[in-house]
Amino acid sequence: MASDQPRWWHPAVDASPEEALALEAAAGQQPRFAQLDTLAARLLTTAHRGGLMVSVVRDVGPQAADSVAVVGLSAQEKVWCAETFGVPEQQRRGAWYLPQKLSLKAGAVNLPHLVRERPAHALTLAADDSAGVSLVDGAADAVLLWSVLVPLFETLIEPIRVRAAGPTKTIDDQQQLWSGIEERYRLLGIPSDVLEDFRFGGGWHRLDRHGQQHARLRLLDALAGVDPLQLVTRHRILQLQALMAGFAKKSKTGTALARRVVTRALQPVISGYFTGDWLAALDYLQAPPHPDEEVITALPEPRLYVGMSAQAAGMAAEAGIPEDEIHAMLAAFLGGPTSLSPVEERVAALREWWTAFDQAHAVQRPSMRSLWGLVDDGIMGFGPDEHGFTQQLYRQVLPASVNERVDRLWQSVTLQRHARSIVSNPHPHQLMAQTLGPALEFWHGVALTAWFVCEGPYSRAPLSGVADYYSRPLTALRDASCPVSQGLFEELRTAERNLGPEESIVRDRTELPVDTAVGSFSLTLRYSSGNRREGFERVRDIVTRHRRAWADQYLGTYLEQRWRTALEDVARAHHRHAAAKGRPPTLIQFAQFATAAANQWTGGDLGGLYTAIGEPAPAQQERPARLLPGDCYDFARRVYTALGGIAIDDDLRMNQPEEAQRQWQLNGLAVESLRYVQLHEALGQPPTFKQFGSRRLALAWPGREAEGWTVFQRTLATLTDASPPPSAPAAGTTEAGPGLLEGTQHVLAKGANAPLRTESVAVRLIATGVPVDVSAVLLTSHGKVRSDHDLVFYNHPHHDGVRTSGDTVTADLPHLPEDVHTVAVIASIDLEAQPTASFDQHTTWHAEVTQPTGGEIAFTPAPFVAGETVTIAMEIYRHGSGWKARAVGQGYDTGLAGLATDYGLNVEP
Repeated sequence: MASDQPRWWHPAVDASPEEALALEAAAGQQPRFAQLDTLAARLLTTAHRGGLMVSVVRDVGPQAADSVAVVGLSAQEKVWCAETFGVPEQQRRGAWYLPQKLSLKAGAVNLPHLVRERPAHALTLAADDSAGVSLVDGAADAVLLWSVLVPLFETLIEPIRVRAAGPTKTIDDQQQLWSGIEERYRLLGIPSDVLEDFRFGGGWHRLDRHGQQHARLRLLDALAGVDPLQLVTRHRILQLQALMAGFAKKSKTGTALARRVVTRALQPVISGYFTGDWLAALDYLQAPPHPDEEVITALPEPRLYVGMSAQAAGMAAEAGIPEDEIHAMLAAFLGGPTSLSPVEERVAALREWWTAFDQAHAVQRPSMRSLWGLVDDGIMGFGPDEHGFTQQLYRQVLPASVNERVDRLWQSVTLQRHARSIVSNPHPHQLMAQTLGPALEFWHGVALTAWFVCEGPYSRAPLSGVADYYSRPLTALRDASCPVSQGLFEELRTAERNLGPEESIVRDRTELPVDTAVGSFSLTLRYSSGNRREGFERVRDIVTRHRRAWADQYLGTYLEQRWRTALEDVARAHHRHAAAKGRPPTLIQFAQFATAAANQWTGGDLGGLYTAIGEPAPAQQERPARLLPGDCYDFARRVYTALGGIAIDDDLRMNQPEEAQRQWQLNGLAVESLRYVQLHEALGQPPTFKQFGSRRLALAWPGREAEGWTVFQRTLATLTDASPPPSAPAAGTTEAGPGLLEGTQHVLAKGANAPLRTESVAVRLIATGVPVDVSAVLLTSHGKVRSDHDLVFYNHPHHDGVRTSGDTVTADLPHLPEDVHTVAVIASIDLEAQPTASFDQHTTWHAEVTQPTGGEIAFTPAPFVAGETVTIAMEIYRHGSGWKARAVGQGYDTGLAGLATDYGLNVEP
């Protein structure tokens, strides 16, 4: 905002809440908040008295979405909340930043109730009250909680939450934390003595369990004694002061665009206090909109380009040209060899597969093996088939042409975190089954249930319980308007009553002669496993008749609903991103919400998916050379054998349990070898231990990482005919010789490293052509931050022995906490100063690493070429009992959001 245009709120930015509220009232701005302030104050009063505030209803399943409701709203308040906080209403006012799914800490709002009603278990129960809420269908209460109530209650109950979490690392950290809490309480007008038991040094640790419970109750009683309207309005003005400060920072030469001001931290403020309306916020700030501001009130309807080949004849007749030319033009548009879109190809393949699948179940007889394994559900083992399961049974039962078509169409995928490449898919039949979705889950499942109920050895559900056992896929089919007839379940219940009696399944029978003083006799030993009941073929025919009737009526509709829903969801997410950010997503950003649909319907080709939704692709993906062999199950089995795997039988389990456990670990490594080779394709080189993320695996060698990782890599290099990685420790880096810093200066190539002395180390980043911000991220051995405090930057310049100052990051290595394994030094372009800048041949940077006792390391990367605005320049990391510096030079064209995803940070977009 230009300095010659003073506004009422300018002095309010740094004023106390009481002074800021007075300025707001004098400007006539308070009436807009009166209804919300009154509602929040009433709910706060109810909470302090012990009333339940939020009900959480759990959902189950991989796509589950919980629901929440604010308890005690009147009918009139519910109507007002729906109009104010309803997602469609907020989006019509421009709040397209609202996510489709929201994680809510509802327990913070219920904690006062739980402390009074369930004091012994309050904190555990509150922690269980987190909810993953879908915002697709309105969810006004969820937005009210997210934007207003949860921030308010989290501030008020922060002392209880902090004490429940236990002490932080150092005394300085604890003092700083409690100073912040006391300051927030002071700003809210809460007397300081209410924290007497809680504050640092107040004797909390001397209280027993009941003493701590009473202290929590005393705090709630003290908070209940403060005017709730005062608490609500002061908390509100503190939130709005953050908006004022952010607006002033971004609007030094005029009103900034909404997307420059409304950071992730300020999104709840706009939704909570301005109904998601940026223009209402500008009215509050007495500022005109930016000339280029565009408030999008509705997203365009998705337009899908699928099925055009079926219209070729009509298009040719209308244009007066041969039909062959139309097909040729469609093929060129789709980027494929024919005018069939990738989606149409896969729909045809699914129809063909379904016919073969149906026939396999229809001819099943008691003398045959079970069909568990006909559908690839990801089970992979290297011992004998057990319990009726046959691995890759589809290879033996289905026609070769059907299997080959599945292998071809689902042979490639895009990995969400490595979206620049299309790589091999080790499980094409599993991905095909996921593409078919709940219809296959139910019809295959009910057929297997019929088999195991009748032929044994056991079934997880009776025939009479099929409807309950498969309720999730049945609900999904009903929601897709493709329901399963209730007559099936009635017939199954009747058929179950008419099955034969239970008969033991005898697996082994042995007769032993026994001689005694009174005579001889024969002892018969029988080993049985489970039971069977006569009548499978009758049940099979019931299921077959209903399955075929369902397919005749619904299969075509169902398959269209599957691909149409997937593609329309991607198109809407694309439009939402463009509306929220003011520009279409990059390829990497697109992959975050489009990868699943691309893998199922376009062979992982994001460009093909862009074409299907009618949007231009911002970049082309690469197709690296395939390293995975055609039969990935056989490859994993060969890995298992090469690593020393043997069959695990009952004798091994009983007599050598430790060796059996080791064999299970080798089994897990063999299964994960497929992902390793997949990553090798995506990265263009063998993944490092960190990139592979193998800490969740047990390396079955005495030396663990140091020994096992090298054996694992060498084995895979041999079996894939790939170049073996250089000799490396678990981190996968090339070792540098000792004493590297003893000379004058050493220049590192990208990926190389050098030893450091265990003393202070300074990393300076010198940039040319563009202003950059230099920051540091403290990482654990898992490559993730411990909390958001591990981001050290200009607004948080010192943390746990790491400091930023201008263009330099300094790390005091002897005093870094033991759980800090790596300090990553980051350079990011100041996009506020130059919004369109990126690192390129004109915009470069150079790193210099120095230590007090002398020596210098230098690293100058090659110019970036892909629009990167953020780079990991250097890493300072633990190696054995010492430290090393590594030249990284990894750029991100997704900005800080991409880096934050990799490191587990929650930062402003």
